[in-house]
Order: sequence, then C-alpha cells, then structure tokens
Amino acid sequence: MKKILFAIDDTKACQKAASFIVDFFGKDERFSITLVHVKTPIMLYGEAALAAYEEIENKESKESSKLLEKFVDIFRNNNIDVTSVMLEGEAVEEVLEYSKDYDLLAIGHSESSIWNSIFSSNQSSFSEKSPIPILIVK
Repeated sequence: MKKILFAIDDTKACQKAASFIVDFFGKDERFSITLVHVKTPIMLYGEAALAAYEEIENKESKESSKLLEKFVDIFRNNNIDVTSVMLEGEAVEEVLEYSKDYDLLAIGHSESSIWNSIFSSNQSSFSEKSPIPILIVK
C-alpha cells in the first residue's frame, strides 16, 4: 500500500489540491491518505500577553481542528479513508520530519506574490528539502 501525506493549510490552492487528490487517486485501495496541519506556536511577550496566552492558544487550536475536519470531510464525503494529524512548530520542518514514513508528499501550489519572491515560499522549501517525492498541485 502506498502512503500519501497531504499537508494542508487554509488556502484555495490547498482546497484545489484536495479535489485533485480525490479525483486522481479516487477510491484506489492501494493508497492511504493522511492529512497533516502544522499549527504555528504562539509567541507572546509581556504580562498582558501572558494573561491572554491560554485564550489565544485555545482559539488557534479550535481553528486548526476545524480546518482539519473540513478537509477530512472532503475525503470522507467521497468515501475515501483518511486520517489526520496536527503538529506544532515550523511548517516545513515538521511536515518533512513527519513525512519520512510516507511515499508521497502532496501540497497545494503557492500563489505567486512579491512576498514569496523575496522571502521564498513553503513550496520552494518543501521541494528543495523533501526526503520523498512531492506532488505540487496547481
């Protein structure tokens, strides 16, 4: 059985990638799909920030869980078995470390922007550093 790891975020490109994966791999029982979302750790400084940390952390966790559930539903609504995992840390590092037990990493195509041109994109980092084949869905 081939194992696909699909790194998700809250972008239109990622939703398009989910649709592509559903259409392309469909109900092929030779594949298993795991969704991974990386929650960025919260960095707060000062007394006021520390007081609000728990509230902010809970809100971020709920939003990340909702996002995972939204993507899980896309696959389950198409009768595709899917598992999901939430990690915390720097997205590229965490996903690539987690991907070592998979056969393919799938991500949505990063939109072109001046920001990505200057600072690079996660897509570039994934494609340069991935220890496994990567599918970038446009």
